[in-house]
Amino acid sequence: MVSHLTMVYRQGQFKRPGGWLPDNPRVHIKWTRELLAELEERRQSRGALRADDRAWPVQDFDRVVKSSARFRMLAAAMLIEVPNKEPYASDPVGTSTIRDYEELLDAFDLIVKAKAPQWSMSEFNSNMIGFPFNAILDRPMATPSGYAFFLEPQINEKLKLILNAWRDNVLSTEKSLHVISTASNGWLNEKSLKIIEDETNVDGRHLKFTELFDCDPIRDPAHWGFTSWDDFFVRRFKDIDTIRPVHFPTDTKWIANSCESLPFARQTEVKEYDSFWLKGQPYSVAEMLNCEPRYTSRFVGGTVYQAFLSAMSYHRWHSPVKGDIVHATVIDGTYFSEPMITDFNSTEDSQGYICHVATRAVFIIDTKDPVIGLVGAVYVGMADVSTCEILEKFRGSLPVAVEKGEEIGMFHHGGSTHSLLFEKKVRLAWVSEASPETATRNIPIRSALAYAYAAV
Repeated sequence: MVSHLTMVYRQGQFKRPGGWLPDNPRVHIKWTRELLAELEERRQSRGALRADDRAWPVQDFDRVVKSSARFRMLAAAMLIEVPNKEPYASDPVGTSTIRDYEELLDAFDLIVKAKAPQWSMSEFNSNMIGFPFNAILDRPMATPSGYAFFLEPQINEKLKLILNAWRDNVLSTEKSLHVISTASNGWLNEKSLKIIEDETNVDGRHLKFTELFDCDPIRDPAHWGFTSWDDFFVRRFKDIDTIRPVHFPTDTKWIANSCESLPFARQTEVKEYDSFWLKGQPYSVAEMLNCEPRYTSRFVGGTVYQAFLSAMSYHRWHSPVKGDIVHATVIDGTYFSEPMITDFNSTEDSQGYICHVATRAVFIIDTKDPVIGLVGAVYVGMADVSTCEILEKFRGSLPVAVEKGEEIGMFHHGGSTHSLLFEKKVRLAWVSEASPETATRNIPIRSALAYAYAAV
C-alpha cells in the first residue's frame, strides 16, 4: 500500500494510478540514470557545483537540513535504506541511483532551473516521468527515515519553496514551451493527444483535442496557443456548457461531479478522529478539515466520496452544488509523505491518507437546502503537484454565492485527488458510474453524481 504516485503491487505487476510515473520500473531507472548523467556532464563542463551556485530555495532547504542533527541524519539515511516494498525489496541495488545527499541537492537544482516534464512512449510502452521530483524521491520516501523526514513541517515548508520556484522559473514560463509541441517528446504529438482524447471522450463522442479544448494550431502551429507547460495543463474546454453540461442544473438535490475523475472510495458513518494512516485508511474528518471546529461536527457520522485525477485529466474544479461558499482556504501540508504500511501486496493505494496530511484546498458550501445542509469539498495536491489555486472570487470576503457547476479553482501542474463530504442526515443515491468497485473510466465533470434525499 503506497501513494498513488508510487507503486501499487498487484498480482506480480506494478501499477501507478494517475499515470504520473511509469508502471514499468525500468523506465523509471533509465530516466534517473539519464538525469545523473546530465548532472555528471554539468560537473565535467563547469566543475563541481558550489553550494551558493544552487537555486536559492535549494540552498534554503539545505540550510534547514544541516541546522538539525535529526534532519541531517534522516536525509542521509533515507538515501541508503531499502524500502520494504517491491520492486526495491528484491532489487536493492538496481534501483538505487541517488545515494548521496549532495547529489540529491544537485538534482533538485537541475530540475528547478531547467527541467520541464517531457512526453515519451518508451521501448517499454510506458509513457512518462510527469513528476521528476517524485521520481528521484520515490525510493527514499518509502524508507523508515523517509517516512519521518517528509512529515516534518520545516522540511515541507522548504519543499514548498522549491516546488514553487520550479513552477515560477520553468513550468509557467517560456522555458517549458519546448515540451508543448508536436515533436516526439512533446505533449501535442499524435500519441499523447490520442490518450487525452480517449480519456476525455467518456460520453460516447469522438471529439478531437482541437474540438475539446481551447487551442489555436492554425495561428500558432508550434505551440497551439499555449504559453507554457502550466497553461497546457490547466487548459479549458472549448465550450464547457456543450461538452460538459451541468446535469439537473435547477434541481438542488442532485450533486454534480466536481472533478473529471475516477471514483476511488465511499465511506459512511465517518468519525471525527480515526486511524487514517493504517490499513483501510478510514477518513478522519477533523484532520481532513484541519480541525476547523465550526464545520467538523457537521460531517461526523456522514459520508465521504473520493475520486482521483490522472495526468491527462482536466484539472479545474467546479462546485458540486448551488449555494453560498462560507469557507475557502488552502492548508499547507506534506508533499512526499506516504503511510508507513508494510502490506505491499495490497490492491489499495494511499489516496485516503493524503486527504489528511497533504497540501489541500478546503471549501464549505451552504446549500440552504434542509435535506443537504453543508457540503465539504477538499482538493488535494501532492508531490510535484504543489499549487492548489482558489479562484479570486472565493478568496475574499465570504459568503459568496456559487452556482452548481461553476468553476471554483484548479490544480497547477496537473492534479491529484479530491473528496466530497456530506452531513450525517443526508441520504445519497449514487449513479452507477460512481461505484469505486466497478468504475473503469472518469466521470465527466459537472455530470450527475448522486441524488440527496431525506431519511425516512
